[in-house]
Amino acid sequence: MTKQFHQTICASLGLSLAAGLFQSWLHFQRGLDLYTLASFRSWFLVFDFIALITASLLVTYYFRKNYRATFWAGLVATLISFVTLLYLILATLYPLLGQYYRAAVLLGVLAYLVYGTILAASHSGSRPWLKGAGIGMALLYGAQLAALMWFIDIPPYPPTAKLDVIQQWLSLADRIVPVLLLFNFVDELKNTPDVKEPVDLPAGLLLAKGMVVILAISTTVLAIQLLGDNHNHTHISARETALAQPFEEGSYVSRQGDTLLYRLLKPLHYDAKKRYPLVVGLPFSCRLDNIRQIDACPIAKWLATDENRRKYPCFVFVPRCPPYSGWGGVANTPSVAPLAIEALVSLDKAFSIDTQRRYVSGVSRGGYGSWHLIGTHPELFAAAIPVCGEGDPSQAPGMAGIAVWAFHGAKDMNVPVSGSREMVSALKQAGGAPRYTEYAHLAHSVWEEVIKTPGLLDWLFSQKQTDHSKATKS
Repeated sequence: MTKQFHQTICASLGLSLAAGLFQSWLHFQRGLDLYTLASFRSWFLVFDFIALITASLLVTYYFRKNYRATFWAGLVATLISFVTLLYLILATLYPLLGQYYRAAVLLGVLAYLVYGTILAASHSGSRPWLKGAGIGMALLYGAQLAALMWFIDIPPYPPTAKLDVIQQWLSLADRIVPVLLLFNFVDELKNTPDVKEPVDLPAGLLLAKGMVVILAISTTVLAIQLLGDNHNHTHISARETALAQPFEEGSYVSRQGDTLLYRLLKPLHYDAKKRYPLVVGLPFSCRLDNIRQIDACPIAKWLATDENRRKYPCFVFVPRCPPYSGWGGVANTPSVAPLAIEALVSLDKAFSIDTQRRYVSGVSRGGYGSWHLIGTHPELFAAAIPVCGEGDPSQAPGMAGIAVWAFHGAKDMNVPVSGSREMVSALKQAGGAPRYTEYAHLAHSVWEEVIKTPGLLDWLFSQKQTDHSKATKS
């Protein structure tokens, strides 16, 4: 084994350790919100490629040292990791594949549990640092297996806060393995004799060195981007504050003591003797504060422009979505929709609201919520504009009388376009007459095209509940 090889594997292990420690630190900082940071998907892929390069170098080392059992165990574990990575990438492109997520993770955990056991118990365990790494790996993946079994009845996505805390500590503890492996190769590097090595390195080693350098640069760039994303996620900018300024702060406390924070935009030149329509804007993100939901609510920002405030005088109600929750319609996610509905109805007593002209709109998480609210409370709404959302087709008969104009991008990888297609089809079968606009060449970010739709706001504010018995009494 040459010094060049040992230096390369030490560099790869060092990079893996540094990236892992950074991710663990950020995970403790952000918790579940880590997965929502804009750069995390790219980071995840680069981090996994670092692991694959490191694993490939380790397998090469086992082969050259004639650690046959460890070689085969490491090779199988590496191949399974590679297949799992491909699966996770495909699952982002084709969300229906996500149903096999737990099986893929379980297979990987079992492979590394066996790998760690063999690393410690076979001939490779004659080296103390390798033996320690094997024991550490076996213990950690044994704990991972126990956690998977403990939460076996809980769907893997969205991850629960309790499971995520366990994963945080296990991920941090997992950093001990590259440390022990690094000690082994530093020790071997010191004992490798100084011999003149060929100028032309083997193609495989040259490729590995190049990949480590590229991944190191990528990791540095993405780490900086993640720090920026984290800062944006935790700090309220002047722009976000300015967007929220026209909206008054409010809160609603239920009889059970639950509190919902919200923002409310009143009509220009509000006259209590007149009745005004109300638009519910559902944000697509969850925040601790009662400011940034405006920036996450496209319909609210659109209606808050000077031109639209003059042309369409109305109330705009923007409830805050607490962290780790939603507006309903998303499986395994706690919903604050019932509380939002209570708060919405309570506004009728405080303001002059036309209860036959309530509307709801939202994008992504808010799109799910828009379908959910008109599905569970059709008596409250005259119209809805769900964007990139999904609903329950079985609720279509109840909402057939509501005017709906849905929007979706055909290439949406976050929320499958089938979510809107199925709801529109179900509404038509139930006797409704929904409008539907699909953007063939767009993915999840379609709002800028939505607001270009001719007559959309004219259409929205012309809608009125025809069944007066459905309108709630003020």
